[in-house]
Amino acid sequence: MHDGRFLEFDGFTVDVENRLLLRAGRPVPLTPKAFDTLAALLERPGEVVTKEDLLARVWPGAFVEDAILTQNIYTLRKALQEAGGGRSYIETIPRRGYRFAGAAPSGVPEVEPEAARIASLAVLPFQTIAGHADDAYLAFGLADALITRLSNLRSLSVRPTSAVRRFLGGEREPAEAGRLLQVDAVLDGTIRRSGDRLRIGVQLVSVRDDAPSWATRFDTRVTDLFALEDQISQELAEELQLRLSNQERDRLARRATRHPEAYDACLRGRYFWNRRTFEGLTKGIESFRKAIALDPELAAAYAGIADCQVLLPLYGALAPADVFPQAIAAAERALALDDSLAEAHTSLAYARFLFERRWEEAERGFRRALELAPGYATAHQWYAFLLAARGRHGEAVAAARRARDLDPLSLVINSDLGMVLCFARDPAAEEQLRRTLELDGSFAYAHFELGFALQQQGRLDEAVAAFGQASRLARGNPVMQAVLGQALALAGRGDEARRILADLEELAGREFVEASLFAFLWTGLGEQERAIDCLEEACRQGSRFVPFLATWSVYDPLRDHPRWPGLLRTAGLLSPFVAQSTLPEK
Repeated sequence: MHDGRFLEFDGFTVDVENRLLLRAGRPVPLTPKAFDTLAALLERPGEVVTKEDLLARVWPGAFVEDAILTQNIYTLRKALQEAGGGRSYIETIPRRGYRFAGAAPSGVPEVEPEAARIASLAVLPFQTIAGHADDAYLAFGLADALITRLSNLRSLSVRPTSAVRRFLGGEREPAEAGRLLQVDAVLDGTIRRSGDRLRIGVQLVSVRDDAPSWATRFDTRVTDLFALEDQISQELAEELQLRLSNQERDRLARRATRHPEAYDACLRGRYFWNRRTFEGLTKGIESFRKAIALDPELAAAYAGIADCQVLLPLYGALAPADVFPQAIAAAERALALDDSLAEAHTSLAYARFLFERRWEEAERGFRRALELAPGYATAHQWYAFLLAARGRHGEAVAAARRARDLDPLSLVINSDLGMVLCFARDPAAEEQLRRTLELDGSFAYAHFELGFALQQQGRLDEAVAAFGQASRLARGNPVMQAVLGQALALAGRGDEARRILADLEELAGREFVEASLFAFLWTGLGEQERAIDCLEEACRQGSRFVPFLATWSVYDPLRDHPRWPGLLRTAGLLSPFVAQSTLPEK
């Protein structure tokens, strides 16, 4: 520090009179208000300058919202970091203000911001206030977009969209929602529409204290939603004092598109995709295609199409060969445009695994997705199935548990952990699936997977009951009926099994039915030749049940058949069947 005109710190020179910031003699670009903010902080180095003091100093006599100050601090901090080799010179002291740390005198105690202790976050669907009838997609889509962005940050664990979907609409207490989701804090927001204007209010609620630690408000046009998304995510990262890499900062600031209508179509697509119904998936594809028509370079829209298409065979009577190649093409196009999309890597890997059985490529895809977004629960969930199919049961269980930890209330993820334990022949599968049913006893998929755990233990009457309940809840879903038929046959109730077989054969005359379903029934009925014939056809179809030939207990009765090794070669499964596995210690 020289005199009243000049201040120096860490290679920077502040020319107060000419309102210039220099680094090694070269100007550092700053807006006038950012320079005034820096000057105010430098007047009291090492001390906390309150928000009120900064607002009065930088905007004297004007009414300015906190959001403007927050954006000003962000601009200043970014300029200093870029010029100063990445060092952070400004600290946020939650609920108080800011502190300049670069020139702090010795002996100033370090302050650990409370917000720094926030390691996990849930973004609830925004609540609409006196909005339009179709604003639900906006309330859900804005939350989903923020979740996607924030999930790329390694220093923050963010609950996935599937976990917060239950909070769409209706009354909710943010802190209570946070306790259910097992997070440290909740981002809660409201949307009020007036014509083409939106007023957005957001608050960060501490679950421990049941009180807001940060709140702000934005006024914007409907057409500026992606700019709003930028600002919320950046200000939240600032408030949480997250240590971000340059790559993470770039991702946080990156805009998917500059076309407002394309962005709106993407929000609608994600809203429909998250419904997880056949109708929702088809509407989602329509919305994403509309977005592409408006912006052909919109990578997120191609990724959305891939996400929808890999799930379509699970919800409708569609042949895998009619859907998965389209999903692969869409995911590849998305990654050609933007290789940083974890969702596109995940859907492509899932299709490579289930449909093409290109194991190594699929595994690389899952690993890349998790490198980009370690908190993406779906990537852990689907990767667990690939590992289970390869007989790597310890890794599979660890991946499935990680997915469950990231999304503890997800019924399907909790069920799939039970199924992965079942593939590993671990008796803990039954306990896990019964815990899932405690969350929701009407969830058909958990009854379905419980049936396998019971059948594996030889408790056939209980397995029949579980499969029967699954079929009733799923309204006679063909997959549920087929495994029920196998369990009936194994339990000595062959006549009932053959009635189910006849029903499926009649259904196959009207719509697509996977050959694997007939294989389940013929296996239970002891007709091994017919079962293997059906499995060979299932290999040609790209059936989702084929990758598990080497490890799934439902195929145990076929393993001694002379044609079995050839079937495994056809399926691309060269590894021997793993009867037992080494599981990680619980």
